[in-house]
Amino acid sequence: MIPPTWNEFLKFISDIQDNELDKPLLSQYIRIPNKCMTSFQIIQYFSSDFQKSKIKRRCKWGDTEKYFLVWCVSKLIAKLQIKFHEVCQFKVFEKLSIILGIPEEFLLKKWLGLLKYKLKEQPWLPEEDDLLIKLRQQYSKSKDWLRIAMEFIKRSQTVRYPKQIRERFNNVINPNINKNEFNQDDILFIFQQTQNKKKNWAGISKNMPGRTDNQIKNVYNSIIRKISNEIRMNNNEKKVDEQVIVNLIIQKKNYDPKLISQLYGEGRRKKPCVKIEPNSDNSYTSGPQIQGIPIQMVCPYINYQPYQFQNIYCCFPQLYLLPHQKPISNLNLQ
Repeated sequence: MIPPTWNEFLKFISDIQDNELDKPLLSQYIRIPNKCMTSFQIIQYFSSDFQKSKIKRRCKWGDTEKYFLVWCVSKLIAKLQIKFHEVCQFKVFEKLSIILGIPEEFLLKKWLGLLKYKLKEQPWLPEEDDLLIKLRQQYSKSKDWLRIAMEFIKRSQTVRYPKQIRERFNNVINPNINKNEFNQDDILFIFQQTQNKKKNWAGISKNMPGRTDNQIKNVYNSIIRKISNEIRMNNNEKKVDEQVIVNLIIQKKNYDPKLISQLYGEGRRKKPCVKIEPNSDNSYTSGPQIQGIPIQMVCPYINYQPYQFQNIYCCFPQLYLLPHQKPISNLNLQ
């Protein structure tokens, strides 16, 4: 029986109070904070800083508060001789909340935040899925995932993150999920939506009932990847412009990799050119001209020799003339 007060708690763990934490064992399950303290420092910290500022520190905890929580939980695990994943079954956080004067939900949330990623890789069992569906039906509000996670951990023998539980239900076991393949209209709609909502998959999924944001993201990335590989293979392109691919798919209403790759390559090969011809006039404007305009007026800082420009086609970026004249790209060049 875990005592309800701090002093009684210290008496309860008095035989193991000064033992150092088994960090090699703990590090398999949680991220140990950098701030380490002895048992004497822990006791002093609780009676001074933690007691005075515990209300202010409920939202954001530093390494000191996190290590204090790890120390308390670890001592209870060692004293009760329970396994790591059994802390909720033995109501460790419920008792600890009475001792520290902090809500159980808050302590559990902080503890879950210390868990290592490897725990998320545990495969889901059918019993877990059934329990999660029942809990979601019981707590149907969109913001009840932390409560669902707490109930899930208490009733099952595994530890799961609230985010992990939410994603498992929304993307895998939700009975309302449409698991049929996407048809052509669905795929074209996704690409049209990316122009308005960029890659806001959650926002796009709201316009596609029964489809999850994860499904939509996977379909989009799969098509982009196939087309990009086709472009690199056929056009020797190292870097592919994804937005150009999206525009071509929407314009042609087709996402066939070979067709989009062909159109992509044709668009890359088309470059704006202007024809530069020499001027036979012997005035000061004699020299290469563009539609009668001396090249030195267009690009006054370019050194040139008149004979070098004869019958040569050169590519220029969009250049501007004098303030009262139009851009070169808008002129009727021959």
